[in-house]
Formats: sequence, structure tokens, C-alpha cells
Amino acid sequence: MTATYHPATPPLAVLEVDVTLPDIEAFNLHVGFSPRMRARWRRQFVLLYAVLASILVGWNWLAFGAARFEPFQHLVAPLLILAALGIVFTPVSYALHRWNLRRTLRVMLGRSPRDDFLGRKRIEATAEGIAVIGTASRGFYGWAAVTGLQETPELLLVMLGDAMAIVVPKRGQADPALDALRVAVRRHTPVT
Repeated sequence: MTATYHPATPPLAVLEVDVTLPDIEAFNLHVGFSPRMRARWRRQFVLLYAVLASILVGWNWLAFGAARFEPFQHLVAPLLILAALGIVFTPVSYALHRWNLRRTLRVMLGRSPRDDFLGRKRIEATAEGIAVIGTASRGFYGWAAVTGLQETPELLLVMLGDAMAIVVPKRGQADPALDALRVAVRRHTPVT
């Protein structure tokens, strides 16, 4: 590492990690498909389908009038067709969202300096906060900026809000070092 960080107190945890494009993709998919985001999508889909159902039934009512309005033909059948379309459209939209997240990330990393996000990083947790030191960048986040800790099978994520994190790949890391980082983050962040 060319850049160094000299904390006022000795580090609580030190990790040398190698962040790769699949690590950043996994983080973005983790955030993009989090329970909070899936609940938001469900609300949006319910609202969309309710509006479409209202338009279909209202359109049929206006087109045929009360005298010629047949409940099955003008109410039930259009709603069944809408339900069938919803059953197909909803999973397709999830797949398109996953594809779009990956595509957008690759475009962004292709335009910006990759060294800021990818490559070898040294992560130091101290009493003051967490330092992330790379070959071309250095960042320090006080504990007030850290909102929590999340884990996937491959990653440890020190969350800096809802959609930003310090990405720590678990591969090649000793369990005591990962445990030390977990303890440091949990000790300094509020329990939610």
C-alpha cells in the first residue's frame, strides 16, 4: 500500500482485502433486492394493478352503459386477463431490474476511476471510525456515519446509510479479523 493512515489510537481491526467487480455487483444486488425495496415494489405493483383494473372496469362501464354491462364479460374477464398479465409481468420486471443494476454498475465503473472502488484496500477500524485506504484513494468514516452491519455469504457490509457501504469481501480473511470488525462496528453503532 502506498497510502498510510495513522490513527490516534491503535486499530481495533485491520483487514487487507481485494475488492472485485463481482463484490460490488453483489452489494448492489443486495441493496437493490433488500426487503425494504421489495416491499416498496409490491406497493407500487398493487397500486399499478389497482389503477389498471379501475380503468378497465370504468372504460367498459362507459362504453356499454349500465343497461348493457354484463358482470362476467365486462368485469370478471378483464380482471382475469389483467391478473394473468400481472403474473407474467412482475417476475419479468424483477429480472429486468437485476439486469439493469448490473449494466448500470458496469457503465459507471467503466467511466470513473476503477481504483476508487476496486482493488487492494486496507480497512482499519479504530475508536474514531473506519479508514479505507487504497492505492489511489483514502477515506475515513467516523462512527456517526456508520448506520449498521449487514452480511451476505460472501460479504461483510459496513453500512453508511441505506444504499452505501464499505464492502469487505470475506474470502481470504481470517475469522478473528472479521469478528474483530463485527465487534468494533456493533460496539459503535446504535442498535436498531
